[in-house]
Amino acid sequence: MKMVQNEFKFIAKNKIILISLIAIMIIPFLYSIFFLKSVWDPYGSTGNLPVAVVNNDVPTTYEGQKLNAGKDLVKELKKNDQIGWRFVSAKKAKQGLKDKEYYTVITLPKNFSANAATVLDKHPKKMQINYKTNDSLNFIAEVISEAGAKQVNAELRETVTKSYAKVMFKQVKTAGKGFTTAAKGAKKLTDGSITLADGLNTYTAGVDKVNDGVMTMKTSVVPLSDGVKKLADGSKALDTGLQTLNGKTGTLASGASQLNSGASQLNTGLQTLNSKTGALSTGVSQLNTGLQTLNNNSANLNGGADKLKVGITQLSAGSQQLNTALTDASKEITTSLSTGQPKIDELKEGMNQLDTGLSQLNAAMNGSETTVIAQKITTDLTTIGNNTQSTGVALAQAGTSLGQVKTKVYDTNSSGSVASQVGNVGAQLKTIAAVTNNADVQAALAKNPALAAQLKAALESASGSLTQTSTQIQSSGADLTSAGADLDLIKTNTISTGAQLKDVQTQLTTLMGTLQTLKTSVGQLSTGATAANVGVNEAISTLTAGLVKVNTGLSQTGDGSVAKPFGAIQATTIINAGLKQVQEGLNGTSTQPGLVPGLQAYTAGVVQASNGSNQLNSNVPALTGGIGQLASGSGQLAAGTAQLNSQVPQLTSGVSQLATGSTTLNGGLVQLNGKIPALTSGVDQLADGTSQLAANSTKLNSGATQLKNGNKTLTTGLNSGANKVNSIKLTNSTADMFAAPSDLKHSNYSYVPNYGHALAPYVLSLALFVGAIVFNFAYPIRKISMEGQSATAWFLSKIAVGAIVAIGMGLIEPALMMVAGLNVDHPAQFFLISVTFALTSMAIIMFLSMAFDNPGRFLAMVLLMLQLGGSGGTFPMEITNHFYNVIHPFLPMSYSILGFRQAITSGLGNGQIVQTFFVLLLFIAIALVLLWISMTHLQKIGQAGISQLDDNQKLQDVEK
Repeated sequence: MKMVQNEFKFIAKNKIILISLIAIMIIPFLYSIFFLKSVWDPYGSTGNLPVAVVNNDVPTTYEGQKLNAGKDLVKELKKNDQIGWRFVSAKKAKQGLKDKEYYTVITLPKNFSANAATVLDKHPKKMQINYKTNDSLNFIAEVISEAGAKQVNAELRETVTKSYAKVMFKQVKTAGKGFTTAAKGAKKLTDGSITLADGLNTYTAGVDKVNDGVMTMKTSVVPLSDGVKKLADGSKALDTGLQTLNGKTGTLASGASQLNSGASQLNTGLQTLNSKTGALSTGVSQLNTGLQTLNNNSANLNGGADKLKVGITQLSAGSQQLNTALTDASKEITTSLSTGQPKIDELKEGMNQLDTGLSQLNAAMNGSETTVIAQKITTDLTTIGNNTQSTGVALAQAGTSLGQVKTKVYDTNSSGSVASQVGNVGAQLKTIAAVTNNADVQAALAKNPALAAQLKAALESASGSLTQTSTQIQSSGADLTSAGADLDLIKTNTISTGAQLKDVQTQLTTLMGTLQTLKTSVGQLSTGATAANVGVNEAISTLTAGLVKVNTGLSQTGDGSVAKPFGAIQATTIINAGLKQVQEGLNGTSTQPGLVPGLQAYTAGVVQASNGSNQLNSNVPALTGGIGQLASGSGQLAAGTAQLNSQVPQLTSGVSQLATGSTTLNGGLVQLNGKIPALTSGVDQLADGTSQLAANSTKLNSGATQLKNGNKTLTTGLNSGANKVNSIKLTNSTADMFAAPSDLKHSNYSYVPNYGHALAPYVLSLALFVGAIVFNFAYPIRKISMEGQSATAWFLSKIAVGAIVAIGMGLIEPALMMVAGLNVDHPAQFFLISVTFALTSMAIIMFLSMAFDNPGRFLAMVLLMLQLGGSGGTFPMEITNHFYNVIHPFLPMSYSILGFRQAITSGLGNGQIVQTFFVLLLFIAIALVLLWISMTHLQKIGQAGISQLDDNQKLQDVEK
């Protein structure tokens, strides 16, 4: 203890040492106060830091609004007093930077606003803010200026983002209106599609009815075709027979004329012969009388007999010719009657059938069934035509409606179409996405996850609605395309059916005209055929009766009485027989001589002449009767042939009319039959067309239903999208939220008032360590205050002084700093850490100085420098060099700084004080142990009291 006392007596006697020790205890405070006050609150005075702002921006137009980003930014900066903004020209700013008037010059270029307007371009250009600093003037000022520039950039981002947000909100509202308009248009489309579906249902029902009618007509056409064919075949056969009959009427008329002429000649001859019978009788009488005189006049009688012989021969020849002619005529008549009777019967039967057929045809042509069929065909064709026309109108309206649907929904060239609106919405969503993908917006949204989630949900909802709408439009587009294809097919079928109906209608019109003409002709023919049939039958009957009567008159046999007269052939036979007998009587036979021989013989005898005359006279009455009967029959024959001949022209005319009517009828029926395939084909085509229409009616109704359902879905989706978009309330506050989505709210876990308080733990620790170094430089650490003492006594004498000085520094520095304005949360802890670290620093430096003398002091300086970077007093260790992070746990200042921070501003917990205290105690203990060992070693080697600080040692004499 004596050595400790002597140490303090030395200090008390040596005024320089005493003053030095007292000054050393104040050095930490002075070091701290001067340093901390210079940087006590540097950021609180940045308003005095001159920064020049040059606005070269030229305003532009964006989305129809004037954009003057430079002016708006300057306006905002004028409200900001955190930096000493100086709004000057480019020339003045350049000169001010040169003259050290401004630390930084911020320049807004000419294209500042123009680049802001490129946000939606394919290659947007960033708004460039140029700032130039004079780092040599003051780097910290450059850092503050850079912070100010970043603040300007942040405010610019906020302003521009707000402008972008307003434009985006405007586009969203436009999109909402577009959705609403599209929804209204889709509602109209839905109503139109419902009307279209109802019209198509009516149309398809009409098509089914038309198809049923056409099918019925198609079924009815087949029997009509067969009947017309049979009618045409019968008409052809009738026409052939009538033409054949008409061809034979000339021969008939010629034969009848010849027959009439022959009959007239025969009658004339017979009448002449009959008129001569009286003369014959008289002649015979006269002959008989004359025979009386013949005998007397035999020569004259022989001459007259010769003449008579010649006349009788001529008469016999004529009579023979007449008999032959009558026989041939009778045979021809008989043959004609026998061979012609079947043809006459066939003619009558054909005439009757013709009359019946014409009556049936006329009845069929004029009957109610034909009229009903014609009216039904006309009505059906009219209905089909009207339905086809209505179908064409409906299809045209459907095409127009589909065109309007296409225009209103799919035409991207139309600004009012749903596709355009959806495209606009898509573009607007892309705009929103582009804005939201902006780095500033992303950074802002990152600070507010809730808003980011809400915005993302809204965008996803709008995108989902848009996708659903696009899908519905595509589906409606597919339905619309299918309906359009069906309508095109129906339109094509309708046009084809219309053309076919037009052809069928034209053909039917022509056919109806032909049928009307045929109907009139058939009526006329039926009327004429009836009269002709009667006339032909009468003529045929009369002709047949006359021929029969003539043939009867020619071939009949009788007894010559009135009731049973001779026939013409019989009479001529009798006449021929009489004439033969007369001739034989005149000429005689081989067995019996005739009149001439008789006369010749008469000349030989009167008796024979008288007998012959008597015989001749007796035969004259028979001859006269036969000739009379022959004349009577010849008259009847002539009358019959005349009547027959008079009826032949009427018969020929009737047959000719029949042939002409038959030809006309056959031609009309052939034309009718020729048109039947066209009619059948037209009806088949019409049936096929209506069948196709009926078959496609389901597809058409299905397409209309799909279109209606698609439009309903589209309307629902658009209404939903419109409601979702329009439900987003976009106000200036929302724009502010987009521009500055986060409001930085700072809550202090521990409060550090300013930069001085932040650096105080570091500076206080550093000052105490420096104070300890100064002490070991100024105080003779190796001096021995008393010879002959142990190393331990020497150790205690030195650490006593060092401890007092360290405690003094540890108490004076914090006390004066608190007086100077340093606010401390925990004063006791503050003083504890200060004293403990002062003792630690003193122990370490005393060891180094004692053990190594001046090199030890140099090592203390090295330790000080290591602690400047490795203690974490300025920057966090996480951003400090790896080497300093390695040595950080082994540096005493690392713990003192943490202890001071907890004591001054809290936030680290009381455990930090405990840790710091005991770690520093460990450092003290180790340093003291090493100090004692080093002092013991120095004493052993005789270096105790010897120091390289000669000047200091000269000032310090060993106590006497």
